Amino acid sequence: MTIAVDPGDLRRGFSAAPMSRAQIAAVAVTVALSALDGYDVLSVTFAAPAIARDWGVGKAALGGLLSAGLAGMALGSLVLAPFADIVGRRTLVLASLMLMAAGMLLSAFAVSLSQLVAWRVLTGLGIGAMVAVINPLAAEFANTRRRALALALMAMGYPLGGLVGGLASALLLRFYGWPAVFLAGVAAAVLLIPVVLLFLPEPLAFLLARRRGDSLARVNALLVRCGRDRVTILPPETIKADAGYAAVFAPRQVGTTIRVTLANFLFVMAVYYVLSWLPQMVAEAGFPPSTASLVAAAANLAGIAGGVMLGWLARRAGLNRLTVATMIGLGLATTVFGLTPASLPLLVLAAGICGFFLFGGIAGLYATFAVSFAAEARASGSGFVIGIGRIGSAAAPLLAGWLFASGLGQGAVSAAFGACAVFAGLILLLHEWTLDGHVANAEPAAT
Repeated sequence: MTIAVDPGDLRRGFSAAPMSRAQIAAVAVTVALSALDGYDVLSVTFAAPAIARDWGVGKAALGGLLSAGLAGMALGSLVLAPFADIVGRRTLVLASLMLMAAGMLLSAFAVSLSQLVAWRVLTGLGIGAMVAVINPLAAEFANTRRRALALALMAMGYPLGGLVGGLASALLLRFYGWPAVFLAGVAAAVLLIPVVLLFLPEPLAFLLARRRGDSLARVNALLVRCGRDRVTILPPETIKADAGYAAVFAPRQVGTTIRVTLANFLFVMAVYYVLSWLPQMVAEAGFPPSTASLVAAAANLAGIAGGVMLGWLARRAGLNRLTVATMIGLGLATTVFGLTPASLPLLVLAAGICGFFLFGGIAGLYATFAVSFAAEARASGSGFVIGIGRIGSAAAPLLAGWLFASGLGQGAVSAAFGACAVFAGLILLLHEWTLDGHVANAEPAAT
């Protein structure tokens, strides 16, 4: 059925209506893509103890390896992600999958540390672009009521990938060696390409923001797919607002951009210290690499619970307040983990508490990114914030390796990175006060 509607109501109506099966499927695809991101990022941390043993790699050099993929992620988020606001979200997702598959394949066959570092940078390019793009995709396919939950579920794909990766890596490391950890990531990326083609169309917000000759047909195809009526005309194009980085740094936006970027930068310093060094610290406590992977898996399992709980409670307790609490919680939990004695039950418990707060904070931050930028700059804004954060995430393992090599113990290093998470939470609290609750209430950004 084709109807004439008030074109101004098209976008609002799409956001207010119950989510269709097609929208739920699209959000589910973003969860799967986030899980692949989690596996690909953490694969090198799972393999690191075995690589260090096989190649005789010291802590400082190991820190460089752990940072390589994160440096690539920074470039991917900053340089590649903005193209999603130009060529399309799905197009960039497919390109990212191909980059990730290529990087993981080459990593599996690396014969030296320098080669492995180079291929981890290549893998990181795809991961960085992917992470920045699936965030706006989850926001744009969810309706207003379920947006915070959809974003939390998308973010929880990351620890889900880490959980599956930790369990799978424990078996792969025991029977096949560390290259098999990377080959498993190749298989997952290749399998997801047809899934994206079938179940992840371009979202309405992008189709309306980037008009072309067949835009009406494309919008109607999406509406029919989502169980809505066709329209005879599209909403009139408004005066072209700033897009991309011009919108991200517009006078009215720049304060929000700076605060969110700084909070994310400090938080991911703590996050990637935990994610990168947790398996190695467990191994250095006297446990084999396969056991270290299982402890990391426990952290990811607890993280899934933390992120889903945050998404469920966001509309009741306030997204920003919950995110602040989880960020400060991670700071305290990281400090405690550094002081935990070499007891496997205690290490599993401490890692689980870290994971709960860690991924809860990530879920809250990702939801914050999505509502902090308008539709025409959502991928660029998320890409910038995440990209700058990746610089911190790349620096964290390297800095931690240097601190360990200089003689500092796990307790002191963990406390230093825990303080970063606490300061990040305080900055986000200031962000809530400044925006008069706009982000705290998790309302969608103006589109």
